[in-house]
Amino acid sequence: MTRIPNIVKIGNVNNNNILTLDFPPNLDKIWTKDFALQLAATEGSISALNQAVSLLHNPNLLMRPLLTKEAESSSRLEGTQASMDDVFKSAMRPDSEQSDDVREIINYQNALLRGEHIIKTRPLNQVVIRQIHSVLMSNVRGGSANPGSFRTENVWIGVLGTGMGEARYVPPDAVHIPELMKNVEEFMSNSQMHPLIACGLLHHRFEAIHPFKDGNGRTGRLLITLFLLKTQKLSKPMLYPSGFFEKNKDIYVKALNAVDVNQDWYSWLLFFLKAIEKQATISLGVASEIDKLFKDYKRLIQETAAHMALGNVLEFCFKQPYVTVGLISSALGMPANTVRRYITTLESKGILDQPYTIARGEKVYTNKALLEILRKI
Repeated sequence: MTRIPNIVKIGNVNNNNILTLDFPPNLDKIWTKDFALQLAATEGSISALNQAVSLLHNPNLLMRPLLTKEAESSSRLEGTQASMDDVFKSAMRPDSEQSDDVREIINYQNALLRGEHIIKTRPLNQVVIRQIHSVLMSNVRGGSANPGSFRTENVWIGVLGTGMGEARYVPPDAVHIPELMKNVEEFMSNSQMHPLIACGLLHHRFEAIHPFKDGNGRTGRLLITLFLLKTQKLSKPMLYPSGFFEKNKDIYVKALNAVDVNQDWYSWLLFFLKAIEKQATISLGVASEIDKLFKDYKRLIQETAAHMALGNVLEFCFKQPYVTVGLISSALGMPANTVRRYITTLESKGILDQPYTIARGEKVYTNKALLEILRKI
């Protein structure tokens, strides 16, 4: 693969503080004992998660709560204030009543699912990156900044209201983006590096290029999961790396910046591998808890006369832990009276909590035990 220089302007451009970075970089100096041990630990955590996923009752069902958590954490890193609960509750409202913050989280979920679907049959390339960015930025703040199109103007990153001279980071000029992204595409397709290390390089490189006018942070974190899926390090998108980055935001930003300033790949990659290890372990625990809860509830309804149809309602309550009769009826195509009967059964068995009433007079039921699991992470 071609190595090309990237002229990245760092800090105060008036002082001509310019750093040249080659990509992919020479990583000979990162191979310490500590780094090798961390890579092995991360590999082990990912393998354990994949093995557990293969034993789950319904991975596609159980990944949705984790996907929502990833979307929440990644969006919060960009200042979004909505919570996972807000997203679940929004399903009971018309789209016109959803806040920008909620839409940003929902868009993140949709972008990841869209990307996962595309890369099953197509390479992970610039076209896919543009497509997921288009989904991510649809009808939200920044949505007027040409979603799905690389920026055509120069930008800088810093405190709101400061000029380029005071910027913390100045990405490459817009004119270089096509060439730089072509190099990224080649790297994703042809890298012979260990996929976990390549993924860490990819995430930094994408953020350094900053190819879009807005939404680069979230798109870059989406690429982590998509790259690990494409390289078959993950079997399902049940990893939420943004949780670690959110909890360690200052270190995350500092580690990324250390590459820009000092080409300190060691510190960044070590941090990145720790993040993936930690979140894979958490995802494994959460998925196992949710799977056990679902199986326990499934056994509670097996002796009911309508347990097959009731099971479909139960599954929906794991995708959407806040439900109303109307929401279930619409989603599953069931008559409202039938849904009411099933909800009464689930409530009597302690699966759904006692309802509360919202503005329109509808009763809202909650899968309280599932929400308690998700709120712990």
